[in-house]
Amino acid sequence: MRHCPTNHENQGYKTMTVKHREAGLSEVIGFVLLLGVVVAAMALWMMYVIPVNGREEEITHMNEVKDRFTDYKISLDSLWINRNKDSNYNEVPLSGVTLSTSFNLGTGGGNTGAGGMFLSLMKPVASSAVLSYKDSGDLLNIARSDGSNELERNYSIQKIEYQSQNNYWIQQRYYYQMGGVFLAQDSGSVTRVAPPISIVNYNDLVNYVTIVPITLDGGGSIGGNGPVRVDSRLKTIQPAIGPENTCWVNISVLVPDYATAQMWNAIFIDALNNGGVTNKSWYTTGISPPGIAPATAYVFIKGPIMDCSDTTKDVQLTIHPVEYAVTFNNIATGIT
Repeated sequence: MRHCPTNHENQGYKTMTVKHREAGLSEVIGFVLLLGVVVAAMALWMMYVIPVNGREEEITHMNEVKDRFTDYKISLDSLWINRNKDSNYNEVPLSGVTLSTSFNLGTGGGNTGAGGMFLSLMKPVASSAVLSYKDSGDLLNIARSDGSNELERNYSIQKIEYQSQNNYWIQQRYYYQMGGVFLAQDSGSVTRVAPPISIVNYNDLVNYVTIVPITLDGGGSIGGNGPVRVDSRLKTIQPAIGPENTCWVNISVLVPDYATAQMWNAIFIDALNNGGVTNKSWYTTGISPPGIAPATAYVFIKGPIMDCSDTTKDVQLTIHPVEYAVTFNNIATGIT
């Protein structure tokens, strides 16, 4: 005989069904709430933590770029400063020697991060950069007078430039030019390592001016993310010009903008101060007015006496021209 459920049994069944549905609904709500907490935490991480980490990585990397340019400058200087002895014990430059320096373009270093899309989203986006050889028309002019004749020499001063493409920090442009290391950014330009310009006073009698015009011969540009090798070869060291006893010497640079001219003006003033040329009647410095492009900065060294008689030429000038050949090469990554 079939048993027909009573009203009491029907009520109990309905109660158990409702409880099961409520339990299932509670699990769904809990999962949704947990997912919401996870999504909120990820959003906060991506909005606040990742930019901070990315900024720190890019600041650290740009400091490394500064150090690499400093190492590059020291390496190139070693080629013309050091000398070998020939068979007659005369000093000869290390011409023909090639030095290599590696630069990393951006914070990624050319490596591919693993871990899937989820973990990639939790890390800062790797930055990139462009390393290039530039001949933008910058010019170094050296003029002097011995009383009867004036002599003027011009040197084109090219640059090797690292232009950042940062994602979380300000854009910076490091470059090597005329034996110095410079930094340009939105707030202006600054000298990280001074170029080889020396102005030294001796016993308030003579001002010695020594300049090493360093020119670069090359070309090309490499951009992206990864390591780049810069090969530099000393082509020639021309015979030194001087020392010449002169009445005055004028050193000037032609540069793209007013901010760069201000930086070069500071370089000249630092050279005067470092060399003890503190009497302002012995020199004059200046820059072209703002808004003029290209801009000019100069230092005019007159010497303690400023008399062009044969016995009182109290400025002594020496010039050591140096030329390098520069090439860029990609470095293959992932080699085992």
